[in-house]
Amino acid sequence: QGGDGMMGGAQVLRLSEEEMAAVDRLTEMGFDRAEAAQAYLACDKNEALAANLLMDGGFNMFDEADGGDMGGDDEGDDDMYD
Repeated sequence: QGGDGMMGGAQVLRLSEEEMAAVDRLTEMGFDRAEAAQAYLACDKNEALAANLLMDGGFNMFDEADGGDMGGDDEGDDDMYD
């Protein structure tokens, strides 16, 4: 049957030269290439916004371990904006 036996496997992204250069610049800042590409695409190919997302903890800020909230509550956690 073949063809879709890659459940949970890596996805292949097709990026233009310009897009790849943006991802390269993010990785040069010390970020993982896959996370940099994911952030870049998630931020509608806005390199500065992707860099901010990665510097703020990337997609880990949406982790279930953190409760999934974005701060602004009165729980007394270590959020510097509360």
